[in-house]
Amino acid sequence: MNKIFLLSLLIAINTTFAQTNSFSNKSFAADSIFQSYCNPKEPGMAIGIVQDGKVIYKNSKGIADLSNRLSINDSTLFNIASVSKQFTALMAFMAEQEGKLKLSDDIRQYLPELKNIPNKITIQQLANHTHGLPNYSDLTAMMGFDLATPISNEQAVETILSAKQANFKAGTKYQYGNSGFILLAEILKRVYEKPFRILLKEKIFEPLNMTRTSVVDDPNIIVSNKAIAFRKNGEFFSEHMNRQMECGSSNIHTTLDDFIKWSVNFKNLKVGTSSQIERLATKTVSISKDGDLGYGLGYLTETYKGLKTVFHGGGTAGYRAYILHVPEHNLSIVTLGNKESFDGLLVIKDLLELYLKDYIVESIPVKTSYSSKELKEFEGVYKTQPGQYWTIKADEKNLYFGDDTNPLPLIGDGKFEFQYVPTSYLTFHPNAMEFRIADFNYHYEKIDFNPPILIRKELEKYVGIFKNEEFNTYYQLLIVEDNLIAKHLTNGEITLRPLSKNSFYADYPLGELTFQLNSKGKVGGFILSGTNLDNIRFIKIN
Repeated sequence: MNKIFLLSLLIAINTTFAQTNSFSNKSFAADSIFQSYCNPKEPGMAIGIVQDGKVIYKNSKGIADLSNRLSINDSTLFNIASVSKQFTALMAFMAEQEGKLKLSDDIRQYLPELKNIPNKITIQQLANHTHGLPNYSDLTAMMGFDLATPISNEQAVETILSAKQANFKAGTKYQYGNSGFILLAEILKRVYEKPFRILLKEKIFEPLNMTRTSVVDDPNIIVSNKAIAFRKNGEFFSEHMNRQMECGSSNIHTTLDDFIKWSVNFKNLKVGTSSQIERLATKTVSISKDGDLGYGLGYLTETYKGLKTVFHGGGTAGYRAYILHVPEHNLSIVTLGNKESFDGLLVIKDLLELYLKDYIVESIPVKTSYSSKELKEFEGVYKTQPGQYWTIKADEKNLYFGDDTNPLPLIGDGKFEFQYVPTSYLTFHPNAMEFRIADFNYHYEKIDFNPPILIRKELEKYVGIFKNEEFNTYYQLLIVEDNLIAKHLTNGEITLRPLSKNSFYADYPLGELTFQLNSKGKVGGFILSGTNLDNIRFIKIN
């Protein structure tokens, strides 16, 4: 019996040692991966990996504030941007469970300010980006407010509630943005009769012991120990902060330790029910050409190299955040960063392939070469957004983007690397292509693009001052060096280029301007369609 006991003990010790050694080896490898993306003297990241409810790896590297050389640590606060959306969605499920609302309710029941919107929009459509309302972030850009402009949540809500029409009928299209979740947070505030930041604190943060986490809804609030966000300009860094403090869609601030607690709750529930967590990640959209990636209500689902993943990313100004779960392996990875880059997503992919390497399935392209004739089929002009067009060119062997002489590297099966932006590629289909960047897909149609050339005299009728009443925004149109220019107090001068008869296109934050003429040929105004905006009416006032 003693020999049997001793043998069993040795086997147990060896097994434990092997497991410990395996985790140790992976931690060393994870350190190496992390180090390859982070310079300890620059803005950086914090990373946590959880498996079976336990932290198996945690690290932070880089500088939280370059002005005083403070290092990033487990208690450094970051803005998690759009990762905030899943908290709002869970809060909506809890409100439904408490009888405060139904996700099938018409939002005009709670937001009577939107009574002029002609069609029903449900609460669920706010949360899955099929509501059709103009996107707040693009609205404020059109109005002349960038991320550095201080805007409170109250002001953001007022802006969206000023909308008199939608981009499209709710439920007919998927268009990712922030307006839906901002209004969802406002509805929750109204049905509970308390500020949204207090709601999340009481219902989610405190039960999970996320003691350092908060919703910031006012740009004047001082957040201590917060990482400063940066972008790199050549060899130097400059601050790239966000002072637009809308909530529901963004602006939860958290630490690595607290973010890990939230990730653990995905499987080891303390807040919400298993059905509610499952609903966050259950696909609710099947109407999009844009490769909606199985959007649920605050999470997306996708298969990555054979692994079924549930994830969402967030980025605002120089802040970056990602949360990814692999439910079949009970593994979660979170990253927080304060540098404008895609490093967080790249690190997650590398760590997935380290920790789950035995389950990775590499896809092998079937078609790895194209004839000149086949490449010519991909050539053309593609409309990416109203007013934005990409040109793809082809020769005997390669595809090119615009006037660049460097070819697009072929991946295979119609897919080409888009080398200008990390984590991005183009996939071509008959008369269309998909653009993948980070965790977003966009569908672009090929178009006939033959803009006219107009002389100065033909431009003169469009000159004047134009006002949009809904959002109290003015643009002056004038001619500068034989070009039609839209001049704005803060957006500066934007060139309007002829697109078709009485129609022009311009760079972001504008888009396509279609002028309206009366029976005498006099311009009375124009309709603006832009990125996530449509039917924005400007009237000529002078």
